[in-house]
Amino acid sequence: MLEFLQGLLAIRDVDQLGFLLAFLGAELALALLMGRNYYNAKDSFCSVTMGLAYAASIALSAGIMLAMLFWVQQFAFVRLDWTSSAGLILAAYVIVDFLFYAYHRFIHEVRLGWAAHVNHHSSQYLNGGTALRSSFVEAWIEPFWLIPAVLVGIHPVVAVALLSLNHLYQYWLHTRFIGKLGLLEWVLNTPSHHRVHHASNIQYCDRNYAGTFIVWDMLFGTFEREEEEPVFGIRHQLDTWNPITATFHEWIAIGRDLLRARSLREIGGYLFQPPGWSPDGDGETTRVMQERYKAELAAGTAGRAAAE
Repeated sequence: MLEFLQGLLAIRDVDQLGFLLAFLGAELALALLMGRNYYNAKDSFCSVTMGLAYAASIALSAGIMLAMLFWVQQFAFVRLDWTSSAGLILAAYVIVDFLFYAYHRFIHEVRLGWAAHVNHHSSQYLNGGTALRSSFVEAWIEPFWLIPAVLVGIHPVVAVALLSLNHLYQYWLHTRFIGKLGLLEWVLNTPSHHRVHHASNIQYCDRNYAGTFIVWDMLFGTFEREEEEPVFGIRHQLDTWNPITATFHEWIAIGRDLLRARSLREIGGYLFQPPGWSPDGDGETTRVMQERYKAELAAGTAGRAAAE
């Protein structure tokens, strides 16, 4: 079993890029065959460019990040061979999947994290190419979220390999061709759930952070079912296919905010509060906009009831 996981580690995200490009090609062919406007050439070029940058960053960071996890291993407080049975491997995968959920939620709800992740959501299309949009910064920060897995005795190679497998699972979620999948929707992350995650509709923002198991979102109050047609992209659409702009626009916005910060509190807020936060309390964070949306919805319902 360990040899199999070491094989997964060997392919990591660099060679998974080839798999994803094949997935992209197959889905593109299907879209052309069925006459679906699910792809745009310039948008796909932007996605592929960012995917290549991410793969290069993975190649540069892999050794350093793995060395960091091996250093952490000396502080592990559980001594257990998590590869000794299929049940323990599955348990280790569940642990890594939960840590991915926590990481994914962090990079959405803390502005520094969002600056690293926003380019993944910047496309107004959802397709195989969208899955390629990963920030080169994430290659250097995501492995830190595996530290708890290593501390409970999961070998660093196993932890990284299971995270790679988790990433691989998520590739097929970036499609509009697959509808809802019945009972699986209650346990697994599915294309329907992930379409919600990539939508800019206010009720869908910051929802469905799951990697493999959607149960984390159901347990922690971040689940939303796909009902209204998703509008893909971010709240303030970039309207550009320039990969440099897509990658760095939020970092530039943070820099501008820091230059006008008047105190350490404001500096901390611009860095660590949710995106949209402002020191005067008039910010447009996702939670504020969602509460406003719910209030407007309730008022509209009450108004219609009174009119009837």
